[in-house]
Amino acid sequence: MNRTERELLALEVDAIHGLEEGAAGIPATVKDPSVLAVYAWSPHARLLALGANTENPGHVGVEAQPYVPGEPPRVLTQLAGNIKDLGQQTVSVEGGPSYLFPERLAPRAPAPLPVIASDSAGRLAAADLVRPDNWQPGEWAELISGAVGEWAMAVHDNTPVSICFSPAANTLAAEAGTWTRADFRGRGLAPAVAAAWWHRERRNKQVLFYSTTAANHASQSVARALGLAPLGWIWTVR
Repeated sequence: MNRTERELLALEVDAIHGLEEGAAGIPATVKDPSVLAVYAWSPHARLLALGANTENPGHVGVEAQPYVPGEPPRVLTQLAGNIKDLGQQTVSVEGGPSYLFPERLAPRAPAPLPVIASDSAGRLAAADLVRPDNWQPGEWAELISGAVGEWAMAVHDNTPVSICFSPAANTLAAEAGTWTRADFRGRGLAPAVAAAWWHRERRNKQVLFYSTTAANHASQSVARALGLAPLGWIWTVR
């Protein structure tokens, strides 16, 4: 099924934050209580979603501002200013690029370490791995059981050193999340586990996304290494 850029932006925002579309002329609502507003845009689409208690800014710059990757949308900078004026001291506007996994990934060279994934053999093997310190026991148990989606891991000395999983999803889409231990970065592990995750998760979801922050150049290089298609930028006010 071919989707418009607007439909893809809405699908990703819903997967990450929860989204309720608005009526004609009324912005959508973002369900995540930690987010005051989301603005997702691409060369040919715009999507503004407001928190439940965020005042509608009207039509300021929502459609008129040309899309420039990395440039904060005027509507969000105005929103942030309005929120500050109402007395909320800490307001941040942050954004980063969003990408689409293609229907097929180009063949890759073998990973430099063994990679296991969330099939039955992988889940059984994961039960004997040493849990990384940055995962809480309950979170780790959910992850390796497959309860929160598919995953793939590169393993060294019985310890996962790079992981790709599904930190955000809805019924149609999933978002890739990657982590690599600091002393194993720069070895091509993140693209390897992301590709292995894609092989698993594409069986369950129609669309797979990858997004990161403006400052995370290493994560952006993973998207380039995988040949992911740039979609747009997602900005949030918190």
